[in-house]
Amino acid sequence: MEKTLKELADYVGGEVVGDENIKIKGVMTIDEAVEGYITFVSNKKYIKKLGSTGASAILVSPGMEAEGKNLLVTKNPYLAFAKVVDLMMNPEKVYSGTVDDSARVSDSAELASNVTAYPFVFIGENAKVADNVVLYPGVYVGDDCQIGKDTIIHPNTILHKGTIIGERVVIHSNSVIGCSGYGYAPDGSTYYKIPQIGITVIEDDVDIGANTTINRAVLGETRIRRGTKIDSEVMIAHNVEIGEDVLVTSQVGIAGSVQIGNNVILAGGSGVAGHIKVGDNVKVGGWTGVTNDLPSGGTFLGTPAIEIERMRKCYMIIQRLPEMRETVKDLQKKIKQLEEKLEK
Repeated sequence: MEKTLKELADYVGGEVVGDENIKIKGVMTIDEAVEGYITFVSNKKYIKKLGSTGASAILVSPGMEAEGKNLLVTKNPYLAFAKVVDLMMNPEKVYSGTVDDSARVSDSAELASNVTAYPFVFIGENAKVADNVVLYPGVYVGDDCQIGKDTIIHPNTILHKGTIIGERVVIHSNSVIGCSGYGYAPDGSTYYKIPQIGITVIEDDVDIGANTTINRAVLGETRIRRGTKIDSEVMIAHNVEIGEDVLVTSQVGIAGSVQIGNNVILAGGSGVAGHIKVGDNVKVGGWTGVTNDLPSGGTFLGTPAIEIERMRKCYMIIQRLPEMRETVKDLQKKIKQLEEKLEK
C-alpha cells in the first residue's frame, strides 16, 4: 500500500511541511528508515537525528524543524505513528466466519452470524457468542458465558462459567478469566476453601495481554470497565473493580476487593493490597507497594506508596545513609569524650 504524505496528513489530522505528494510505502525507525518510508520523533532527545535519517518524511511535534526534510506536523506524533502503522502495515484480517469441524459447541449454546471458531474450541452450555467473534484454537468458553460482538480471543484462553465479555474486547493467549479467587477460612490447623460464586465482567474495548489472570468474585462481580488496557502477566483478584481507561502494565498484582478509579496508571511490578481505594487520574510508579488509599490526581512511588517528590527526597537520603552512619558514630564518640571530661 502506498499513500501520499498529504493523504497521511489528512488521515491523522496533521499538516505537511515540504512535498505533500511524495509517496510513502511504510513505516521504519528513525535509525533504519530509507527512502519511501516515514518515521517519527516524539522525544526531544532524538531531534538531533532529524537531519541524518534516510526517511522520506518524519512525523514531528509543532515547532520542530529539519532543513530539507518533509515533515508531517501533528500535536501527538506517537499517536499519529500508531495510526499510520495500523493503516499501512496492519491490514485487517479477514476471518472465515465458520466453526471448524473439530470445535465442540454445546447444543444449548447460541452463536450469532459470522462467528469464527478455530480447531479445538469448546463452547459450553447456554453460552452466547455475538456477531463477528473470533475464537482462536484451544479457546475454552464455559457454561453461561457471554461474548459481545467483534471480540477476538487468542489461543488457549479460558473463560470460566458465567464470565461476561463486552464488545471489541481483545484477550491474548493463555489468559484465564473468571477462575476461582484465592480465599480460605481458618479451620483449626487447616483452611476451608471459600466458595467463589460471583462472576467476572469485562466491559467494551478492553484489551488483556497474554498469561493474565482475572478472578471471579466471591459474591457479586469482579469488573473491568470500558477502555481499560491490561498488559501480560497481570494478576487481578476477586471482587476488584477497575475504572475506565486504566493502564495496568506487566507484573502488576491487585489483591481482593480493590477499587481503582478512572484513568489510573499502574506501572510495571506495582502491587495493591486488599480493600484499597485508588482515586481517579492516579499514577503509581514501577515496583510501588500501595498499602493505603490513594487520593485522586497524585503520582506515588515507593513502598509504602507516598507522593513522588517526597519519595525522591527519601531516595536521596538512602544513598547517603552510609556516610550519615559514620557521622553519627563520630558524634557519639565526641559526646562520650565530653561526658567523660565533665565527670572529671
